[in-house]
Amino acid sequence: MHKKRWGIGIALILVVGLGTYFYWHYQSTKTTLVDGTNTSAVIASDKEFYQTLIKKYPKLKTTLDQDEKPETYVIPGLVSTKSVKTSSKATGISKDMDPQGLAVTDKYVIISAYSRDKKYNSVLYFLNKKTGTFVKQIVLPNTSHVGGLAYDTVSKRLWVTTEAGTTTATLSAYDAKTLTSANFEKTHTTTKFDHVITLPNVKRASFITYHNNALYVGYFNLTNQGKFLSYPLKDSGMPDVTSVKNTDLRGSDIYQGSYKTNKRLQGVAFFKGQILFSQSYGTKDSKLLTFDNDGQKSWINFDNDDILKEVALPPYLEQIVVDGGNLYALFESGAKAYRNDKSTFHSDRVIKLNLTPLLK
Repeated sequence: MHKKRWGIGIALILVVGLGTYFYWHYQSTKTTLVDGTNTSAVIASDKEFYQTLIKKYPKLKTTLDQDEKPETYVIPGLVSTKSVKTSSKATGISKDMDPQGLAVTDKYVIISAYSRDKKYNSVLYFLNKKTGTFVKQIVLPNTSHVGGLAYDTVSKRLWVTTEAGTTTATLSAYDAKTLTSANFEKTHTTTKFDHVITLPNVKRASFITYHNNALYVGYFNLTNQGKFLSYPLKDSGMPDVTSVKNTDLRGSDIYQGSYKTNKRLQGVAFFKGQILFSQSYGTKDSKLLTFDNDGQKSWINFDNDDILKEVALPPYLEQIVVDGGNLYALFESGAKAYRNDKSTFHSDRVIKLNLTPLLK
């Protein structure tokens, strides 16, 4: 009799305990929508995410424990994004958005995403840099892969990697005025780019960054070496994509160049005399690769023999951005195409890492 009561008591405790866990798990991950776009985490609560991340990647603990909050930013739109249908130009809900590009300004963390089924236009999500809360969304005028973003801190212009068909890479940009005024929730229309620049002899641009008065564009290659291109910026803030020499450029020590890079690169950033690349493809750990940056005077090919340091990061790493002493890292593993794979770690957040302990 006593054993039976004990059994019933244990069962009740388990039921109540599991019920409480799933209730609070649901409460912390339930979908919050802003004009049809989800702005809440879709995989785990903040606490669960942090615990799982540190368990799998314990070396990241010291890089996350910093006084400057937030340490992570929830990626919006992974289960629901209101955008414009490519077929009818009417608004609709995409459940297939895949995050690709990342930019950090003094006010925002900006994430680009494209609809994998190509049924909806690509988008930009704007998050408050200080709080991580969702601010607004811009819908682009096309379905480009938007693999990279770059913010020019001088002209306050945001560059986006785009394409014209399947054989020509382009760079498109929004000026500061447009970045401030555009808001899809208010207009439910696409926002036309202020500038579109064709990159001669470049089939596609996989990633991009801004550094020292120049745009650096990379080409992702699955099996072979990719390319890394540098485009100096004119006084107007427009990239010099020609071979014309007598052009007034911002910065006399920057020149046009093309360099071979390691395989499967997804993003690039600069930090204290080093060039950082994100390398990722598939369910294996991603890598942060560091190379020496000697001022571009005598750059060598970025290949395995030249790597200074290699840091393991979660799978499906996309763009990386350096802001001050922090590295912001974006992952696409929270997208619909990947998040049901139980064999790998999923990140539905941008992670902010302190570079000093990370690169020790």
